[in-house]
Amino acid sequence: MKWGFNFLKGDIVKEESRQMYELCLKRAESIGRAAYIRSEGRINLVEMYKDDMLHFLVYIAFADGDISQNEIDYINSLTGMQFYLQLIAQYADGLELKGEKILERPPMSLEAFVRSNIGPETGEVSNGYYDLLMLYVTTFNYIGNDLIACNQEIKQGELDCLEAYIRMLRSNIDIINGKIRSEKPTIAFKPSKGFDRNNSPEASSFTGYIRETVYEDEPKNSDNSDNSDESTFGRNENGLKINISREKDRLREKADAEAKSPAADTKENSGINPDTLDLAKLMEELNGLTGMASVKREVNNLVNLLKVCELRKKKGLKVPPTTNHLVFLGNPGTGKTTVARILSKIYHNLGILSKGHLVEVDRSGLVAGYMGQTGEKVMEVVEKAKGGVLFIDEAYALTTNKQDGDFGQEAIDILNKAMEDYRDDLIVIAAGYHDEMQDFLDANPGLRSRFNRTIEFPNYTSDELVEIIINRAKGLDYSFDDEALEFIKEKFKKTMIAPPHNFGNARSVRNYLEKAISNQANRLVTDMDINEDELMLIKLSDVKDLTFG
Repeated sequence: MKWGFNFLKGDIVKEESRQMYELCLKRAESIGRAAYIRSEGRINLVEMYKDDMLHFLVYIAFADGDISQNEIDYINSLTGMQFYLQLIAQYADGLELKGEKILERPPMSLEAFVRSNIGPETGEVSNGYYDLLMLYVTTFNYIGNDLIACNQEIKQGELDCLEAYIRMLRSNIDIINGKIRSEKPTIAFKPSKGFDRNNSPEASSFTGYIRETVYEDEPKNSDNSDNSDESTFGRNENGLKINISREKDRLREKADAEAKSPAADTKENSGINPDTLDLAKLMEELNGLTGMASVKREVNNLVNLLKVCELRKKKGLKVPPTTNHLVFLGNPGTGKTTVARILSKIYHNLGILSKGHLVEVDRSGLVAGYMGQTGEKVMEVVEKAKGGVLFIDEAYALTTNKQDGDFGQEAIDILNKAMEDYRDDLIVIAAGYHDEMQDFLDANPGLRSRFNRTIEFPNYTSDELVEIIINRAKGLDYSFDDEALEFIKEKFKKTMIAPPHNFGNARSVRNYLEKAISNQANRLVTDMDINEDELMLIKLSDVKDLTFG
């Protein structure tokens, strides 16, 4: 049966997906005009990118073993093709797009996009996949999800294939970046037998393109260099031509550098204070925090589980499946960020995270105001947090504005995927008020399963708040006289009988202390003969008129 293309279904592609795709085409056009690649014949980077996206879509569409009319309509609408069932099946067979072989062939356009990140003056490759590369990867991811959802029936096989493809992209970006740093080649693309987009495609002509890497100092040889000079030039694992001699020199230099820096991977050279990596000291720091008895108990239980899992792994025993992402529930000022920072170092000490740093963001750090930018913004934050903890404060704010034009849901969806993709070296902690966070966890069907542990942060007691203000004042070289301290105890006690909505806890204590210090300064500023004790002492008159809450 021949299925025709229904032109009335052009809106099957989401507007944001189309805009991201068109933005990549514009970037491909600008890159193609630069010196990053040389094109020979009629093949250019824009056409390469179109073909890469087309191959990707066909691969995803056939991932469940079949292809639907909706999927064909989607592919035709986005790419401008005019496929029907028989033709797209022949196309997929001709290019071997119905299986994992496509994962062995990175997109033809990928290397040119990676090379466009080379600084024109220094020749250095930027660290991470920001801006252009994030746009490249996110567009594939976003359009892939869009295609899978167009049937209104999401199948796990399609999701698994999408995840494998995105993982392949990121892996090859790392490989290409490493090659660029050592080789600095230019690329030439040579067209092989293909098909003309301006004419109806014939299945017998689907063969793709040949990619060849040409080095500026490569010796010219009129013969076939692949055969006559194989001792000098070969192919790497991606099929790219490399200078074997130069590659050996690079590996030898790398080995020599590592030999000269035997402590390169030790704690002393990790960029983190080695004292913070001592597990006993970290646990002492955690358990020494004021209050939070239930929090400390939960964290100690978690650490004990992780330690035993590590021992089981070393003994060759099976490790129970767990995810390390966490939800912190509680009012502001209850110590959530402080505990997250200590936890990031603990995870690093246990070998779960490679760096152990903390990246703290809120809604404004994840959601952009324009179409297509939120995905890039989220993935840039994820890249910065990889190796450590991404702490999302007031995460529920991503779901509070559900009007048209708000991209909070998009940020959640991309974050949900990234949590799974990078679960081996990224931990996400989402924090916020108890009730509001339930809306956040329900915002994506897979989000609750990503967070396997929730820790409740209760309000501090009045005695704990008094201890906090005494310790904070002491750290600033201040103290309270007896009258002031008794007043504070009584005021804090009354407040905590019925704390105001969204009570600030330690934040309220900090604000209260800052106002008291300001009052003390106003009282002392006219005294021309002030001794050290008076500069340090906070009196009843400095605190009695202050509000707390």
